[in-house]
Amino acid sequence: MAEQHLDSKQVRKAVKALLGHRQQKNTLDLDAAAFTLQVGLKKAPVDPSPKPRLIPLPHRVRNDAGDRRGCLIVKDADKPWLKALLLDGERPGAKTARTKLDGTRAAKMARRSESMREAGSNGDDLTIEGIHKVLALSKLRTSYKQFKDRRELRDRFDDFYCDDRVVPMLGKLLGKSFFDRKRQPISVRVTRGPEALREQLRKADSCARFVLKEGTCAALVCATTDLDEKEIVENAVAACDGLVNCVPKKWRNVQSVVLKLPDSASLPVFAGALEPAKRKIATDEAPKKKKARVAEP
Repeated sequence: MAEQHLDSKQVRKAVKALLGHRQQKNTLDLDAAAFTLQVGLKKAPVDPSPKPRLIPLPHRVRNDAGDRRGCLIVKDADKPWLKALLLDGERPGAKTARTKLDGTRAAKMARRSESMREAGSNGDDLTIEGIHKVLALSKLRTSYKQFKDRRELRDRFDDFYCDDRVVPMLGKLLGKSFFDRKRQPISVRVTRGPEALREQLRKADSCARFVLKEGTCAALVCATTDLDEKEIVENAVAACDGLVNCVPKKWRNVQSVVLKLPDSASLPVFAGALEPAKRKIATDEAPKKKKARVAEP
């Protein structure tokens, strides 16, 4: 079965109607409103994941790149050189000699406490934007035990990132306050070097973030009213294609696609074919009648 895609003309009609609705209703509202793309699935995902997925968009959704504050969660041993790199712009030194793993617990524990690189050197500076705090894993474990402390941390920063090696430990440490608001950190690989880290952060900032949750409704923010009509349409089509590629069976599992603003109705832009209902095979045998129970005297 051939894959079905969005009709850009239908998306353009929906975008034009939503922009007209916002112009009539909120003539004095200067804040940008978000376009939400909702995809209705025929069957819920069997293996949902709380890990955010990045969906590339042709136009950046947010226009506040210089105002956003980011936090990077890392291993304790790597905090010195990462802090010097991200906050002070100092390039890290050479890679350090690390303990070889020989299968023993002692070697494994020693390797855990060793840094990958030396602290910042006096070489050429390297500017990496987007990170305003480097948080060590032990600091997160000891200083943010209470729910109110985690909530304050969540509200203090706009974006969260983490070293991909600490991802398995963040579920319990961050807790419900992060996951309910879809503020899970984006994993990056700090082991690839400063230039690769800068490129990963730039890519994460320009992409839409999608979390595949339980249920038959998948949604993400694909654009804002700060973009013009053409850019919103292009973002909506690209976001839908990227989202559908993350769900099982892709377009064969899509029942509907709608586009909406926070204060508007949902406008449909795609409708999938309904699956035929399964009919029970008729049998020649008559159904057995249940015998009525007789009360004992």
